[in-house]
Amino acid sequence: MLLDLKKISIRSLLNVIFLIIIFSGGCSFSVPEPDETNQALLIIPVETRQTLQQFIWTLHVTIQDTSSNEKYNHIIEPNPEMLFTYTTKLKPGKYKITRMTRKAKQGFKLGGKKKIRGEKIDNINVFLLEKGKVTIIDKKILLLQPESKLTKPKKRRQPRHQKLTDAEKNLERIKKEKDRKKKRDADREQMKKQRVKWIQILDLDESFESNLREKLKEVENFKKWN
Repeated sequence: MLLDLKKISIRSLLNVIFLIIIFSGGCSFSVPEPDETNQALLIIPVETRQTLQQFIWTLHVTIQDTSSNEKYNHIIEPNPEMLFTYTTKLKPGKYKITRMTRKAKQGFKLGGKKKIRGEKIDNINVFLLEKGKVTIIDKKILLLQPESKLTKPKKRRQPRHQKLTDAEKNLERIKKEKDRKKKRDADREQMKKQRVKWIQILDLDESFESNLREKLKEVENFKKWN
């Protein structure tokens, strides 16, 4: 009886997972329809180059109203599958992007003891948002996360005959920390020599813009914006 109930439970769980896969696969990406709450659609082209399994930071973009100087914060979550980020929270008017700041995701840290400062942006032109219309910025933001040697090795279980005493474990931990610090310092020095820029503002090249516009055609409600 108990075995039969377990079989039924497992079968039910598999059915739920199967339905989730079907529905999630059929759902398309969408933007809000134009209305009094969503008056203008801003598209910011974004290219992501990723060499690690996941990005450990998000990009916070400061957008400023040129007439009132009021500032808005827009967060970009790096995603290699997406060619853009968007917002419909800005009212019609003239705006400019003034600053971009990397912020570590929960559970991660950005390297260095100094406070992470935002980069001032001066090569993106002022752009106009109009009611019921879409505006695509004529630049793209390139997000990079270069490969690092600082990934933690997988823990391996010690065979019984090789089990360490507490003192030996402590000495091994100290040695590993020293080795890791050396690798970390060498890794940072290499990054400095390569002059790695995590964020770059580049011209919107023809190939990327063409791919972007094709992608936007697939976005639900996008055609409702003029």
